Amino acid sequence: MRLKEIQRTAHPAWSPAPHHPICLALGTSAQQLDASFNTTAALEIFQVDFADPSLDMKLKGSLPTSNRLHSLVWVNFGAGEDGLGGRLIGGSDNGTVTVYSPEAIVTSGEEAIIGQSDKHTGPVRALDFNPFQSNLLASGANDSEIYIWDLNNFSNPMTPGTKSQPPEDISVVSWNRQVQHILASANPSGKAVVWDLRKNEPIIKISDHSNRMHCSGMLWHPEVATQLVLASEDDRMPVIQMWDLRFATSPLKVLENHTRGLLSIAWSQADPELLLSSAKDNRILCWNPNTGEVIYELPTTNQWCFDIQWCPRNPALLSAASFDGWISVYSVMGGSLEAQQQSRADQISSSFDTMDPFGTGQVLPPLQVPQATPQTTLVAPLKKPPKWVRRPVGASFAFGGKLITFESPKAPVQSPQPVPVPRQVFVSQVTTETELLQRSRELQAALQSGSLSDYCQAKIHKAPTDSEQDIWKFLLVNFEDEARVKFLRLLGFSKVDLERKISTCLGKNLQPNGHGVDANDLAEKIQLLSTQRSEESGDAVDSTKTPGSSSPSDFFSQIPPQPQDKEKISFQIPVSADADGLISQALLVGNFEGAVDLCLSDGRYAEAILLAISGGQELLQKTQQTYLDKQRNSISMLISSVVTQNWGDMVQSCDLDNWKEALAALLTYAHPKQFAHLCGKNTRMLRIVTKESVNPDLLLP
Repeated sequence: MRLKEIQRTAHPAWSPAPHHPICLALGTSAQQLDASFNTTAALEIFQVDFADPSLDMKLKGSLPTSNRLHSLVWVNFGAGEDGLGGRLIGGSDNGTVTVYSPEAIVTSGEEAIIGQSDKHTGPVRALDFNPFQSNLLASGANDSEIYIWDLNNFSNPMTPGTKSQPPEDISVVSWNRQVQHILASANPSGKAVVWDLRKNEPIIKISDHSNRMHCSGMLWHPEVATQLVLASEDDRMPVIQMWDLRFATSPLKVLENHTRGLLSIAWSQADPELLLSSAKDNRILCWNPNTGEVIYELPTTNQWCFDIQWCPRNPALLSAASFDGWISVYSVMGGSLEAQQQSRADQISSSFDTMDPFGTGQVLPPLQVPQATPQTTLVAPLKKPPKWVRRPVGASFAFGGKLITFESPKAPVQSPQPVPVPRQVFVSQVTTETELLQRSRELQAALQSGSLSDYCQAKIHKAPTDSEQDIWKFLLVNFEDEARVKFLRLLGFSKVDLERKISTCLGKNLQPNGHGVDANDLAEKIQLLSTQRSEESGDAVDSTKTPGSSSPSDFFSQIPPQPQDKEKISFQIPVSADADGLISQALLVGNFEGAVDLCLSDGRYAEAILLAISGGQELLQKTQQTYLDKQRNSISMLISSVVTQNWGDMVQSCDLDNWKEALAALLTYAHPKQFAHLCGKNTRMLRIVTKESVNPDLLLP
């Protein structure tokens, strides 16, 4: 996906990896002319700002130069602690190698040129800096000229050895990425020479036997010290050859997909499985050198790209310089072109004059550029995730002290052929507390076998204190039948004992039939009733008799005769302004709620409840709640919970010392579906249980 572009006929060079923000230096290209036939030359530095959605790059500085360039590199030598600066080195068409200061170019300083040498006799087409010592620079030109420059002493270069014969042009030089004293050079005839700078002589030469290999590019493998690739510019042989110096008789692998000769190649230093190539078939391909597969093709214009480079700081970016005079910045991670399409439409609209062309002096509205139905254009990324977005290692803990780890294995460098390396996940056991792990295994075994009752029984026998035994007994009841009855027994409540206590309180003897009826008590009550009746009927009984001389027969004989027709007692319906009148009026119009409120305010709780029964279930519940709220004594809260079935408030409000009684009430009245939730809300009761010392294995989840 194209991110930035600028119209220049130039060679690009990315700023070093420590440099921030990312910049791109452009030096006017030699042997190329634009449509205006302009012969001037300049060295420009642009800032690549990806916060700006447009395709433009901001110019930071420019320096006119006397010569056009065949090659340009940006090294980190001389950079400050913040990573800014460095050195720009350009090889010109007249054999001059010039060292520039990027900071001086940006600040328009006078001393932008730090060093210059004309040791070469022809165009300097090859430049490369040492990745281990950034002050060492290699250059190649005509007649097999290769020089090694020290930027600390630029005036006296050295040669890697005797010139190769017959003399040929040097098209590319490249430092080894693993061994700092190894340098390779290649010429257009397809021959490559490997130099050892410690011996100042070539140590190996490789060439294709077909004699059709016109070398346009050469690169060392980023990780394997003995492997390199050569690119062929010949249209009859548009291939990339991978060589291994341990088997230098023939290429190790040949990458074939281009239809015409290759112009440039670039190997990603962040991922050795990404190799770029541009050719005269107007294509830029990204290869996996290990498999020979094309994993990405950049959507480029129909123009040859003579220079492609990866960005050192952002490994997903690359630059491409084409012969149509455009420098483009691409991303191999894909994306959407919607913002770019909108930016181009805005540029078209702003290019027209906003003044009225008919001379009225009025400003015209913005031009409405006709657009097709908006469609989000997506550019696909690489077929495989690049190395810099892959996790190199990972770890995660599992239940029971298990540790899961993985890592990205490295392919063996001894084998010239790529060998698939299996990816493995390791499971290991981390043991820190053996006793805890043993208890964990016992619990897991009980859960798997379903023998939780036996597990709790074993815990009861092993419990060192009575409190721990009680806790495990409560847990055991959950897995037995009639759990609620057994819970009540554990809490000290028995239905038989409770009935006996109630009978004792009422002065009754509990009978085996369970009804609690005492015959003697019943006879005494009947006798007492007879005595009361006799006292009320004093006129019919002789005053000389004492209450004790009356008999049951006298009681029946003294009952006054009942009238045949009951007299109807008349009454008045009060309609006054007092409480009685207002209640009557409310009843006359059917306002039960108002009548109940008046009764409650006047303390007539019985009348209020009777009227609420006629007013419906909702009014009855409201009246009950009002009555219960006004009754504040030791038993009113329990009565309220029984009537309203609101056990949540009772559980949360009861005294901590009555946690057993609260639990007994839940066991008696709570619905089975709500029982566990209500017990869970009673955290205050749980605090009472946990006040005593508890063995840590009781807290095992």
